[in-house]
Amino acid sequence: MASYASKQSTAIDYQRFAPTPEERAPELAVLPESETVRKKAPVRARIPYGKYALVAVGIFVVLAVIVFSYMKVAELTVQNDRLRSEISSLRSRENALIAKKEQLYTLSFVEEYAKSQLGMVKLDRGNVKYLELQNPERMLVSQPSEESNPSAIAALSKSFSAVLEYLN
Repeated sequence: MASYASKQSTAIDYQRFAPTPEERAPELAVLPESETVRKKAPVRARIPYGKYALVAVGIFVVLAVIVFSYMKVAELTVQNDRLRSEISSLRSRENALIAKKEQLYTLSFVEEYAKSQLGMVKLDRGNVKYLELQNPERMLVSQPSEESNPSAIAALSKSFSAVLEYLN
């Protein structure tokens, strides 16, 4: 080791940093011409672009899936718009049918139809007779005589007037 005499003169022992014989690279040996050694190239060296091709195929598959999903979303959006327009047209038709039903089932429309189409007349309250029964739990309806056989139109008008009277 070197000793240091002063701070101004420093010496460095470079032999400390020299590689040991174990660390040195092996020396090259020359083979005779008759002995040739052929080493197979590793698989990685034979297919240098295999990894890149695999990555490219993976990226292509991911992009294809993304494009397919966007196509499916677009198709479903178009179908959704069609269904929304169909729903709105059905709702407007439903509203029209509800208005027509309300018009048909009003009492004034039924009364007008009965007068004009069926030839019925409104029953006066004086024509109605109320009966008081002695035993209200039982009632016996007499059979009409065969002589007074009402026609079908008269029977229908009688039943319809009974319904109208009940509603009033």
